[in-house]
Amino acid sequence: MKTIFAPMATLSHEATRKLIHRYGDPDEYFSEMIHAPSFVAGGKFESWYVRKDPSPERIVWQVTGPDAGPIARASALLCALGGIGVDINMGCSAPDIARSGAGVAWMSKPLDEVALLVSGVRRAIDASARESALPRPRLSVKLRLGEAEDYPRLLSFCRALVDSGAELVTLHPRVRRDKYSRPARWSFVARLASDLPIPVYGNGDVDSPSKAFALAREFPCSGVMIGRAAIRQPWIFAAIARAAANANGLEPSRLSGEPLDHREVAVFFLDALEESQPPEFFVSRARRFFFYYCDNFSFAHHIKMKMQRAESRAEMLGLLDSYFAEVPADRLKKMDEIVGA
Repeated sequence: MKTIFAPMATLSHEATRKLIHRYGDPDEYFSEMIHAPSFVAGGKFESWYVRKDPSPERIVWQVTGPDAGPIARASALLCALGGIGVDINMGCSAPDIARSGAGVAWMSKPLDEVALLVSGVRRAIDASARESALPRPRLSVKLRLGEAEDYPRLLSFCRALVDSGAELVTLHPRVRRDKYSRPARWSFVARLASDLPIPVYGNGDVDSPSKAFALAREFPCSGVMIGRAAIRQPWIFAAIARAAANANGLEPSRLSGEPLDHREVAVFFLDALEESQPPEFFVSRARRFFFYYCDNFSFAHHIKMKMQRAESRAEMLGLLDSYFAEVPADRLKKMDEIVGA
């Protein structure tokens, strides 16, 4: 079973990957969404979206946009940077993205228009690879169920993707209007995996190694993609690898017995964020990280809300120091105590 770090706006950037890498990489890291028109136009911040460390060979560049032309041009430029390949975002349901005609809006467009997009990207990245003398890039698509739970339509849509050149599909099995409180319908993942001639990854609600293995057993697919849980637990991919090794009678992973200092994790992440992101993004992306990471603490809501109002690195660390002074047991943990089986 492959493990994949999900594309998430403001979160799936180099700083987060560096933190995850300390414990153990997933098989693939999807980048956060790269807005194709802005990237092609050389926007002010675009170069920050394509930083590749710490595992360039595991990168999948995710592209979004409302029109086929810029997506194809951006995809060609991205493939010249290396990595596994390009993923077209047809699943983001954020209102501003969908209203623009990007993300999940593609699932409501005519199939011939979708096919032209995918085939155009396929040609563009193949040409880019030939010019760069790089291996042929993989082309994948990440999508939702669409507007409704209509499996025949979903299957028809995905078959059109395959016929147009897509080599992998990731399904987040929620409909467009669903919030995260509605459980992901993994049965759709298993059905697609059975009915399509290409690999299918599943995404949604995986928050522990045991959940990853349980879903993979009940709903067989080629890989499990993890998003928010990997921000809460940057060690989750290593924990999955450790559980798999233990189940197969192999040597336990390096997680075993290691102490974890939550303050040190925060310092490492903030250092990486300062290096990996423009100053204009620092506070908002740090807040976004701590919104999830603070779930590790006994009084999570209390410290989380304070961190959401912090205006600087110094203030964030000061808040954590005050919290750990009041709740010292929350700072240092044995890795065995926090890694789910």
